[in-house]
Amino acid sequence: MVVHPVAVVDHSGFRDLVSRTARERGWCEPRWFETTPDDAGSGVTALALRDHPRLVLACGGDGTVNAVAAGLAHTGVAMGIVPIGTGNLVARNLGIGSGVEDAVTSAFDGADRRIDMGLLDGRPFVGMGGIGLDAEMVRDTSPRMKRLLGWPAYVPAVLKGLRSGASRVAVRLDDGPWLTRRVLGAVVGNIGALQGGVSLLPEADPADGLLDLALLRDVRTRGWLVTAGRLIGSRRVDGPAVERFRFRRLELRGSRTKPFEVDGEVCGTTRSLKVQVDPGALVVKVPGPAG
Repeated sequence: MVVHPVAVVDHSGFRDLVSRTARERGWCEPRWFETTPDDAGSGVTALALRDHPRLVLACGGDGTVNAVAAGLAHTGVAMGIVPIGTGNLVARNLGIGSGVEDAVTSAFDGADRRIDMGLLDGRPFVGMGGIGLDAEMVRDTSPRMKRLLGWPAYVPAVLKGLRSGASRVAVRLDDGPWLTRRVLGAVVGNIGALQGGVSLLPEADPADGLLDLALLRDVRTRGWLVTAGRLIGSRRVDGPAVERFRFRRLELRGSRTKPFEVDGEVCGTTRSLKVQVDPGALVVKVPGPAG
């Protein structure tokens, strides 16, 4: 068990639930490791692997899932997810519900699914990463407001980001030609849905050996109004403001320095990114009969 301690409301109740679930299935008593401000989970995952476990549960939000996944990549050890963070995008896209008891049950009884990961400037990600508007939205939305309001908490940050101005970027996908666009931001994803079930990358499949790219175009206000209208009607981000591609390798060079994020954590600022897929890197427990 790799646990983000701040995210757990009832520590004793949670421990009792996990221990009971393990015991009923003939498993040994779980070992518990807590993340810290200096270790989001990769360090304690490395410690956990010394015991040669068959299963490691990541208990927290997308940041915890990211850190545990980075530690388990290419080991063959399965990762269960107990989504108790504010975003939980990876869990939702994999069909893992927000109920703690159901998530723990899925971790023990679910099916193994081998999925891809991505590398953004060498930083592993399971869900999404982005530069510009996407990262500004993450940076400028407080965790408290996310807990209180859910996905609507991001609206003020999005409006602020739209006013921050666009930059010209050159993008190269795989061995293709360089494409030049004027954008507010770019999002790369191994999964497709955002908070509230909003579909940004509808073709994204975490097990297809590809990543998806959405360029958030700098268009007139009317273009963003069309996109917003389609979003309200279908929960899909679509319209003249969004351009999508699929790739295995990507290079992006921008005219302005912008913040960038990986799985919901802002990592700094940059003018360029290199992204590539890491096919089949991770085994995840998902709801369904074990094979």
